[in-house]
Amino acid sequence: MNWTAEQIAAMQATHPVHRDRTQDNALAWLRTGEETGGEYSLLHSDSSPGFGVFPHFHTRYTETFRVLDGALDVRISGTARRLASGDEATVPLRAVHEWHVTEDGRAQFLVEVRPAFPPFEKWLAVLQAMANDGLTHPDGRPRQLSHAALILVDSDIHLTGPARAAMPLLHLVAARARRRGVDRQLEQRYWRAP
Repeated sequence: MNWTAEQIAAMQATHPVHRDRTQDNALAWLRTGEETGGEYSLLHSDSSPGFGVFPHFHTRYTETFRVLDGALDVRISGTARRLASGDEATVPLRAVHEWHVTEDGRAQFLVEVRPAFPPFEKWLAVLQAMANDGLTHPDGRPRQLSHAALILVDSDIHLTGPARAAMPLLHLVAARARRRGVDRQLEQRYWRAP
């Protein structure tokens, strides 16, 4: 993944930025699955110190992280590594992984998702906007179980360890939320809204 600073800047100029003012983060999908024919999508993140995600895995796409500035502490399949500017790491299918921006300062990084997974694109943007309306905890977790279930299930984010036992329940909660139209309400309010 060898994008130049000029290419990244050009993509940023034509794609919306999704900001979470609570956690002081900004995400932008620089390339969507729609734009690449489903081959991949490309996310740019400008994240605050300490920001990160809990251990999880995906069954439908891989992720490749490339740090542009700052540093990320990543753990992939039990192996911990610090990624500094220019470093890259790929998360294979079903590999348990987590990452956090180091406490030293902000980090800017790219995440390439292969193949593209449009629900993941949508729900990450929705989650950013939900935070601004107080619908998430300070650490970014949705306050309502139905919202969390929709985001996890539809984005192919699988919990690990003892929490993995909750996945069948989350599938049921997500299905119920879809029947009630909760997904459409969130999409209408936060996804591609004018």
